[in-house]
Amino acid sequence: MLRLRLLALFLDLLLCAAPADAAGLAATGLLWRYWPAGRDAVPWIWGAVAASATLAFLARDARGGRARRWLALEIERLDGLPPGLGASILRNLPLLIPGWNLYDAWPAVREAGAPRRIDRWTGTRILHGS
Repeated sequence: MLRLRLLALFLDLLLCAAPADAAGLAATGLLWRYWPAGRDAVPWIWGAVAASATLAFLARDARGGRARRWLALEIERLDGLPPGLGASILRNLPLLIPGWNLYDAWPAVREAGAPRRIDRWTGTRILHGS
């Protein structure tokens, strides 16, 4: 279960970062090639890319998580419904804060099926289906 959870995290990071990076590279390339006077906008483009990738990562569990199809891992509220956007953002925010991310994830590392600390607070749980 621990291996699946780590794989799901890296899969979600890849699915959030890769499209944003591809869009940023395309926009930068087009700007650089066809509008050289607008090169001052490149930092703004990459700021928007970083913000969109971060928001995609925070919202990754809103509908139950992307890993439910590929890895049979699903996030749900205690009533069985998907967490929604607010709970997804609250659940994933600690993963972006150095130090807090280790504190939050330690129970899941120590015991593979254990919830993260934030899961108790947000009322969510992770399920491993078949």
